Amino acid sequence: EKYELLERSSADVKRENEELRTLLKFSDTINIVNIPAEIIGYDPNALYSGMIINRGAKHGIRKDMPVIAFQNGNMALVGKIVQVGRTASMIIPIFDYKCFIAAKTDFAKHRGIINGQGSADSPLIMKYIKKRVADDIKVGDKIVTSGFDDASLFPKNIPIGFVSKIKIQDYETSLELSVDPIID
Repeated sequence: EKYELLERSSADVKRENEELRTLLKFSDTINIVNIPAEIIGYDPNALYSGMIINRGAKHGIRKDMPVIAFQNGNMALVGKIVQVGRTASMIIPIFDYKCFIAAKTDFAKHRGIINGQGSADSPLIMKYIKKRVADDIKVGDKIVTSGFDDASLFPKNIPIGFVSKIKIQDYETSLELSVDPIID
């Protein structure tokens, strides 16, 4: 019985070790300074659809830093820091309607602003793309950060999602793209 217990414990430790190695590999492959963190809770006030992480000012976290996650071999932007405490911080996710991100199409480099619709189940909306470039953009195109937002909050070329729908209104001067985020 003791042997079986030790064997199960050893298997659990091996599984946890593999998960940590995967996360460490992710952390090593990012070419920007990064601070690994874990989600430890959700916004109790429901002012945002926010998530609380276990890193704060003590660890080098500052307000408006981008938050990047790694899931199923994909790296992508998931939000930004909106509140910083000593040992914990709050993230506003990209799907929140108060989150705006300067973005561009990865291939054609057409710029716009991405905004959430307030629900994780709804696609992100990218606006202010000139209507004349409609032929350059296709469903499935990758959307990345442009690096052109105020004070370059988000470094260039962080993946965000893929175009799922292109909306062209006759009375509008710009396109509206629906974007499905890469990270759940």
